[in-house]
Amino acid sequence: MMWMSRLVVIIVTVIAILIALNPNSGGIMELVENAWAGFGSAFGPVIILSLFWKRFNYKGAVAGILVGALTDILWLNFLSSTGLYELLPGFILGFIASVVCTLVTEEPSEEIKRFFVHASETLD
Repeated sequence: MMWMSRLVVIIVTVIAILIALNPNSGGIMELVENAWAGFGSAFGPVIILSLFWKRFNYKGAVAGILVGALTDILWLNFLSSTGLYELLPGFILGFIASVVCTLVTEEPSEEIKRFFVHASETLD
């Protein structure tokens, strides 16, 4: 596991260096905007649904992350001329994908649902 972690850090570092050396990658603010849009599109719907919906499941989370991230990337590359920040369509489509995938797959076990309810009551 330690070697895998180190390998991932090296890969991310190399990708970051390549982005930084590319003169067409834009300024720091543009890179930060793109990063936030990517994180918001991929993880925003999943975080909200996991906090407020006890039926939400793993497959719905994976679908939401993939659809949100892919929408963000495609919107940025092909539809950025619309002037619409890619976070909005990425978040909306990621949310829809999460809900639909959750509803068409099996429900979480009763134990998980009880844990969700217990954790929710503990916060009140």
